Amino acid sequence: MRNKSAVVIGAIGLLTTSGALMLGIALGANTATVSVVRETPNQLCFKDTATDQFSELHVETKLKACQVVGMTKQAAIDYLEAADITVRIASEDGEGFALTEDYSDSRVNLDVLVGIVVGASAW
Repeated sequence: MRNKSAVVIGAIGLLTTSGALMLGIALGANTATVSVVRETPNQLCFKDTATDQFSELHVETKLKACQVVGMTKQAAIDYLEAADITVRIASEDGEGFALTEDYSDSRVNLDVLVGIVVGASAW
């Protein structure tokens, strides 16, 4: 009898916890906001000083790629295109896109999530 009570109490606790988790996820997804969205380039980025760089242009492109992380998608595209850098969307909201594997030192691939650039790579 004692074991049966423990199982029932455990099951009730598990159901309550699961329900609270689902409710939290549902409410959190509806009210999620990004508190820090950059409209200007990140000033904390720096040039890569490694000696094995492809070219000086590649160093500049990597710097620009770093600077757009955290910006809105459109602001990042505008900033990069103003610097004569080709922009490709590599993934958006979890959906990856097919990309060519040719190298260009003036191209940045952006990873976008909910309209915000969360990753940028220069290659």
